[in-house]
Amino acid sequence: MRDLFRAAVRPSRRILAVLLVVAGSGLLAAPRTTQAQPTADQLLTDMGLSSDDKQHVLNGEFVTAEVGAVSDRDLAFSIAFLVKTTPDNLSKKVVAGELVTSDAQVKTFGVISAAGNPADFAKLEISSQAAQTLASAQGGEALNLSTSEIAAFKAVPGGARPAIQQQLQRMLLARYQAYRASGLGGIAPYDRGGSSTDVAADLRKAGEAAKGLQKYMPAFHAVLLGYPKATLPGMRETFYWLKYDIQGKETYVLTHILAASDGPSRAIVQRQYYASTGYNAEQAVAGFLPVQGGTVVVYAAHAFTDQVAGFGGSMKRSIGKRVMADQMKKIFDAGRAEFGK
Repeated sequence: MRDLFRAAVRPSRRILAVLLVVAGSGLLAAPRTTQAQPTADQLLTDMGLSSDDKQHVLNGEFVTAEVGAVSDRDLAFSIAFLVKTTPDNLSKKVVAGELVTSDAQVKTFGVISAAGNPADFAKLEISSQAAQTLASAQGGEALNLSTSEIAAFKAVPGGARPAIQQQLQRMLLARYQAYRASGLGGIAPYDRGGSSTDVAADLRKAGEAAKGLQKYMPAFHAVLLGYPKATLPGMRETFYWLKYDIQGKETYVLTHILAASDGPSRAIVQRQYYASTGYNAEQAVAGFLPVQGGTVVVYAAHAFTDQVAGFGGSMKRSIGKRVMADQMKKIFDAGRAEFGK
C-alpha cells in the first residue's frame, strides 16, 4: 500500500529544498518587524512538543509532531530540526543548488514572469506517452483537469505531441494567470467524472489552519488567505512551473512562494496550486529561527490527494503520514551531512 501514496508525498522533498533555497537566496532580505519575535522554544511549544522533544530538536535530532487534517483528502505533517550552520553558510550551500539538484524527480523547471507569457513555458517539453495520456483525458482521478481543459485537449487535431505540448503550455499559463488575478478564487476544480474536487477549498482550509503564522505574523497570514488583494510591504514572491518524474509519470506543477521576515526570523509559504497527476495540491509553511549554534527549522505541510478520501480514509492517512515522515527524515539526514561539509 505504500506505493499508493508515494506520488502524493514525494513532492515534499522538493518543497523543503525550495524553502531552504528561498531562505538563503535573498528573497527574505528586507526585514520587517510585525510584533514580538517568537523564540524557538515558543514555536516548538506551539507545535505541541514536550520538553524532552524540544531538547531533542536543539540536540540536532529530527522530531515530528501531529497536525490535524483539514479535509478527508489531507495528509498533514509537521517537523522540526536544527541546522547547525550560520545563516550565511546556509545561504551559500542552498544558493549553490546543492539540495535542489539532488532531487532526481525534478526534470525541468522555470520562473514565470509577472504578467506571464508563452515564452515562460518554452522549456517545458513532454514525451509522446504523456501527450497520448493528455489527448485521451477524461473526467476521473487519473489526471487533474477541469472540464474545459479536457475538452481542449480532445479538440487538438490528431493528438500530435507538438500540438498537445503547446496546449499544455497554454493551459498552465491560463491557470497561472487566473491564480495571479484572483488567488484561490481563480483555481478551477478538477473534473472527477460526475463530481469535482475543489482544490481552492482545501488550500484555504490549510491556510486557516496555520495558527502559528496567524499568531506571530497576522498580516502575512492574511495575505495567505486573501492573495492577491491582500498584500504586505516588504513581502517577496515568485512563481515557478516544474516538471517532475514521479514513479515514471510526468507531472506538471505550478508553485507560488511567499516570503516575509520578522527581525532575524523568516516565514515562508510554498503553495502548489496545481499538480497534473498523483496528488491535488500542497501547501507548506516554514519558519527559520536563529538559535545558538545554528537555525531551528519548523515546517508544516498539508498534501491533498483523493487517494486517501472515502472508505478506509483514516487508515490510509495514517500510512501516508508515515511515508511522509520517512521521506522527510531522509532529506534531513542528507541536508545535515551537506551542511557539515
